[in-house]
Amino acid sequence: RSGSQVDMAQEGDVFVRAAPFLRKRRKEEKEERTAKDRLGDLVARIRAVDVQKLDWKRVRWPKLKTWKDKSRTIRHPTKKRIESTVDFFTYTEEEGKKLFDEIDQDGDGKVSLEDLKTAMKKRKLPEAYAHKFMNRAKRSWWWRRSIEWEDFRALMHEKESAMLRCYSSLDVDATGQLKSKQVKSVLHSVGVPDHDENVGAMIKFLGRGDDTTGITYGQFRNFLVLLPPDKLSADPGLLWYESATMLPLTPPQTGTKELLLKTALAGGLSSGVSTFMMHPVDTLKTRLQAVPGATIRDVARSIPQFGAKGLYRGIIPATVGSAASHGLRTCAYEASRLVFTKALPFLGEVQVQGLASGIGTALGTCLRIPNEVLKQRLQAGQYPNVGVAVRSVLRSEGPRGLFRGSGVTLAREIPLFVVGMVAYEQLKKGARGSKARELAAWEYIVLGTLAGAIAGVATTPSDVLKTRIMTADPTVTRGVGQVITDLVTKEGPLALFKGAWARAVWIAPMGAMNFSGYELAKLALIESGDATE
Repeated sequence: RSGSQVDMAQEGDVFVRAAPFLRKRRKEEKEERTAKDRLGDLVARIRAVDVQKLDWKRVRWPKLKTWKDKSRTIRHPTKKRIESTVDFFTYTEEEGKKLFDEIDQDGDGKVSLEDLKTAMKKRKLPEAYAHKFMNRAKRSWWWRRSIEWEDFRALMHEKESAMLRCYSSLDVDATGQLKSKQVKSVLHSVGVPDHDENVGAMIKFLGRGDDTTGITYGQFRNFLVLLPPDKLSADPGLLWYESATMLPLTPPQTGTKELLLKTALAGGLSSGVSTFMMHPVDTLKTRLQAVPGATIRDVARSIPQFGAKGLYRGIIPATVGSAASHGLRTCAYEASRLVFTKALPFLGEVQVQGLASGIGTALGTCLRIPNEVLKQRLQAGQYPNVGVAVRSVLRSEGPRGLFRGSGVTLAREIPLFVVGMVAYEQLKKGARGSKARELAAWEYIVLGTLAGAIAGVATTPSDVLKTRIMTADPTVTRGVGQVITDLVTKEGPLALFKGAWARAVWIAPMGAMNFSGYELAKLALIESGDATE
């Protein structure tokens, strides 16, 4: 018995030591049975659900974090991307150093303003870009006459992101180049014929004359780096085409009606301002032509009689009539030129310009003649103000009196603007060809002045006849032939060119403001409209 008691004591001791493990095991078995029961209940409930009647919008789906979601939280670039970026900037710096060495003609490690001007001329860019580039590269060192490689590199890095955006906006192929197919896509996007001649000219331009089949980023950015920062926001394909072919283009217009409206506004504004400013000279010219036998000295001596205020007589009908008629004239000119270019492709450029200018001038002059009659009679001192002039003309001559001298006025206006417009277009074309670049604003003004002076002197005889007829006694009716005969017989043939100097002085600034001012105003309106859009 004593031995069995010892065995029982040992078994009890083992049981006591194993009790915690047994309790834990029983608890796990209970939880396992509970989980199985819950799983069974869940399966039963799922089987009881009618899937067709289930509202899937109210089902709450668990949000699972995928590998993609985790990868999006990684903001820093990988080692491979860092190495490729370093390679890119090494490449751009090497290309920029090649450009710097090319511009540095004497090889002294410095680029002067003359070096930049030569580089701009080779790339058919305006000379003003050289001044802008030099001023921006010098920064606060305004007294320096040249820039070094460090200055050039700093400005280049400043523009790098904008240049890269310009290049990537084009249809670049898998090798990172612009080849013939991609260049054709660029031409098509700017609305230019994508034939092989244009493609070849654009590739040759950026390839700097090398026999290349494509354009790399280095070649393209070495062209963009010389442009002002504001030009980098424009269409790069348009800038490329204009420089390669020397043919300036404006961005595609939104519509012909909008273009014609802006044209009329630009023409009316330029003519109204120029007429207002030059009215005193026109008054002196009218007094010289209206009085038979009058000389320049006689007109000069008569100025104190009518005073400074008399120089501005008739300014209201002159300004209103000039603005309205020139607005209609320029609108009709642009519309006629568009029609003739498409409908009559066999006509030359000069013929199209002449016909369009003639039609526009005829329409504009018909609107201007009543204002011209009132203006000249006020300038000659026949009436004190516009109201009295209108009432007197209608009472004595009827509505036809407002159109007195229409034939001779048309004979003056049509040649004036035909000669002036054709001369301006041809002078502009010749200047662009000789300079091989787009003209500056002051050059447009000089060409407009020359064209106005030429047209003014050439049409002086018609202007003399118009003045004599419009300022004649209303009770006396004389034809154009009789007026010419009396004028030549009594005053000589040179009387037909009476006041030519005053007319040249009057028309030359007006030509600058009408022809060149109209074009600059039209371009400004188009650019402002595109910027707003």
